[in-house]
Amino acid sequence: MTIDIPEDIALLLKQLAEQNDTDISDLLRDMLEHYASDSENDDKQWATLADMARHAKELNMASAEPVDTAGRSREILNTEFADYLQSRIDS
Repeated sequence: MTIDIPEDIALLLKQLAEQNDTDISDLLRDMLEHYASDSENDDKQWATLADMARHAKELNMASAEPVDTAGRSREILNTEFADYLQSRIDS
């Protein structure tokens, strides 16, 4: 079987194979096996808004009262962001 790949990828594969003292086919086999094993063991789940709220509560980041961050966005940018930028400039 022949696979057409861009020349820059072929050169990178050749360089990696030389660094690992192996040939390109063995390098590709190892990479594919590693990729497949990562995919099989992938237990990651995307966090929902409910997950983020639960984590915020667990970390005591939640507020007992509703917070309208979007409504306060201009105020937050004018105060807290300016303080943040000033602290970055000072450090």
